[in-house]
Amino acid sequence: MAFQNDTLYAVTGLFAFSASIMALTQIAMHLKNYTQPAHQRFIIRICFMVPIYAICSWLSLLHRPASLYLNTFRDCYESWVVYNFLNLCLAYVGGPGNVVNRMAGKEVEPSCLAMTCCLPPLPIDGVYIRRCRQGAIQFVLLKPILAGLTMLLTWGGVYGDNEIVADRAYPYIAFVYNMSYTLALYALLLFYLGAHDLLKPYKPVMKFVLVKSVIFLTFWQSIVCAILVSDGVVETGADGRALQNVLICIEMIIAAPFMLKAFPWSVYSGMGTKGMFNNISHAISIDDVVSDTVHQFAPTYQEYVLHGTEGGPTRKIRLKTHVMMGQEMMNARNGGARGGGARGPGGGDERPGAGMLANAGFENSYGMRDVQDDYQDDDDDGWDGEA
Repeated sequence: MAFQNDTLYAVTGLFAFSASIMALTQIAMHLKNYTQPAHQRFIIRICFMVPIYAICSWLSLLHRPASLYLNTFRDCYESWVVYNFLNLCLAYVGGPGNVVNRMAGKEVEPSCLAMTCCLPPLPIDGVYIRRCRQGAIQFVLLKPILAGLTMLLTWGGVYGDNEIVADRAYPYIAFVYNMSYTLALYALLLFYLGAHDLLKPYKPVMKFVLVKSVIFLTFWQSIVCAILVSDGVVETGADGRALQNVLICIEMIIAAPFMLKAFPWSVYSGMGTKGMFNNISHAISIDDVVSDTVHQFAPTYQEYVLHGTEGGPTRKIRLKTHVMMGQEMMNARNGGARGGGARGPGGGDERPGAGMLANAGFENSYGMRDVQDDYQDDDDDGWDGEA
C-alpha cells in the first residue's frame, strides 16, 4: 500500500505536532488572558481546529483501521467551527439585535460576484439573521447524523470508502454532506455581506478567508481523492484517505501561524478574573449551542439576547408571541403598524423600554405579550463580560 513508510510518518508527524504546539500555545494564552469571554470562547473553539485536524490525520496515517473513526471526528469538528465562527462574528458586532438595528433599511443587492444574482434584494432584518444562523446550525446537526450513518454502513460492508460507484453509499453520503456544507458556508457569506460594515474594525477578511479555506480545502480534497481512486490513479479507498491525511498535516503547519495572526491573544491582554479552570469550563461548555438550536428553530417561543455596551450586562428578553420582522417591523417603527404607541418629536417611540426592544430587532405590544427582562448572561453561568 502507498503512503506507508517511516520517513513519511516522521515528516507528517513533525508537521502535525509543530502545528499543534503553536495552536495550543495560542489557546493557552487566550485562556490566561480571558478578558472577553463572549469573543474568546468562540476563538478558542476555532483554534482547536488545528490540533484536532493535525493529530487525527497523523494518527490515521499510523493506524489505518482507526482512520474512519478519527476522520469522522475531525469532520464533525469542521461543522462546529463553522457554527462558532458565525457566532464570533455576531459577538463582534454586538449580537443579532444590534445588526438589525444599525443596518435597518439596508439590503443585500443581487450580485454575481457575491453569488446572490438569483435572489431578490434581501433586507437585513431579523429573518435574514435568523436564516444565516439556521444555515450554520443545520450543518452542526446533520454532520454527526451522517457520521453515525457512515459507521453503520461501513460495518454493514456497503459504504465503499472513497468509491464513486452506484452500488456503494459513499457518493450519496458525500452528496448530502456537500449540500449541507455548501449551505453553511453560504450562510456565512450572506452574514458577511449583511454585516461587513460593522465587522470592519475586527479585520474580518483574513478570518473569513482562513476559516473557509481550511474547510473548503479539506472537503474538496476528499472529493478529489475519491475521483483518483475511481480512476485508478490511487489504488484503494484507504490509500485515498491516507493521501488526504498527508495533505492535511502539511496544510495545518501552514494554517497555524495564520491562526496566530488572525486571532491574536494580545488584543485581550490582561489577567482573567475567574481562574483558569472556570475559563476552560466556559470555553468548552455547549450550553450556548443547545440553547441556540432550540430558539432558532422553535416556531412559537423566541428568546432574544440584548447586548449592551463594552463590558455591560447582557439583557435577555423572552417572548411567547408573534415577532414582527422585515417590513412589518419597519412599519411599526414608523408608527404605521400595530401598537400605535406614542411617538416623540423626533419620531422615536416613547413607550417604556421601546428602545431596548428595538435593539433586539422587534417591537412589542405590551397588552398582548409576555415579556421578561432578567439581566443575565446567555449561559446563566455568572459571566459579566461582554456578550
